[in-house]
Amino acid sequence: MNACNPRIAGALVGDVHRDPAARIKYGFFFAALAEHFPLVEIYDASLYGVYRYLNALQAFHPDRQRWREGFYKNVTAFRWRSQLAHTHFQTIQGEIDLIVQVGVLFDARWQIGARPSLIYTDYTAHLAAQRPSVGRSPFSAAQRQEWLALERAAFAGASHICTRSDLVRTSIIQDYGINPEKVTAVGAGVNFARLPQPVKHRETAAPIILFIGKEFHRKGGDLLLAAFAQVRQEVPGARLKMVTAVPIPSAFPVTGVEIIQATWDRQTIATLYRSADLFVLPSRLETWGDVLLEAMSYGLPCIGVTGQAMEEIIDHEINGLIVPAEDVDTLAQSLVRLLTDTRLRRQMGRQARLKVEENYQWPDVAGRLGDCIQQIMEHDGQKWVAGY
Repeated sequence: MNACNPRIAGALVGDVHRDPAARIKYGFFFAALAEHFPLVEIYDASLYGVYRYLNALQAFHPDRQRWREGFYKNVTAFRWRSQLAHTHFQTIQGEIDLIVQVGVLFDARWQIGARPSLIYTDYTAHLAAQRPSVGRSPFSAAQRQEWLALERAAFAGASHICTRSDLVRTSIIQDYGINPEKVTAVGAGVNFARLPQPVKHRETAAPIILFIGKEFHRKGGDLLLAAFAQVRQEVPGARLKMVTAVPIPSAFPVTGVEIIQATWDRQTIATLYRSADLFVLPSRLETWGDVLLEAMSYGLPCIGVTGQAMEEIIDHEINGLIVPAEDVDTLAQSLVRLLTDTRLRRQMGRQARLKVEENYQWPDVAGRLGDCIQQIMEHDGQKWVAGY
């Protein structure tokens, strides 16, 4: 073991080499981490083969979204993933010094003992349970308690926990009883290899609002459509581009709205950012806000809502606006304000880009996470013994 330059094994649910979602969300994270430490491998803790089939059967629900949530978040799947990870890491125990686990859909230290590990996560099940109508907490009351116990054990067993936001750090400390000294908010980076050229803000009678939210309800797509109907009364030429995976119910007003099928194609998304004048995300539940960072990197001012980690990303009245959650009228007023004031959009857009440059690039985040890893190795590394 090299305490100064520990050999790292990454672990997450997702294949960063072949799965576009995992590659875009975490590929740059692991690439930046590999600039600091030897990265031996990135283990995919997804369930495959008979495990995947059995998990799909036992999690089945006629509502596809609830089925998807239940597929990933159920106690049996958590245990299977953890046991498989345990078996895998046994086979390479002499090749790694520390495990960096992304998310808490499993426990990479399952019955492992004293091996150092770090969890990097963007949310907790306890936070998700506070907003049951959004669908990110697919448990019965008993199942939720069992899942929370598994999650708590994973946090307690980790050498250190890094979060994207202070919101989640606070949850881990207060809701799970973890020592504050063991939890550090390190942020997250924008998922680009290099920052793009900022857009040029236009004087136009047909400004474009951009919304990207695969899950229409959770991301507040219905709230935005209601607000945009009000906006059109004051800014008749305004247009809204909505990227989502859910068909829009016929009851919603869609005049001036272009519905675009959700995609992981980065060129398509880049073109959408470049066509926009501002970005809006009125989510009912947002674990972090990757799309906010992407929009800000293009120099777009953003509108977000209270009670979410996006309050840590958007500085109200500086690089965007924060409005009360589920307040359609205030959302509409804020949209009109930015749509009709090119100077303000330009000013906030510059500040948005600056904040990404200074705070939200993966090499900087990896540096902060690397400081935590060095602390782990200095304290826990001395206790490590080969073998589980």
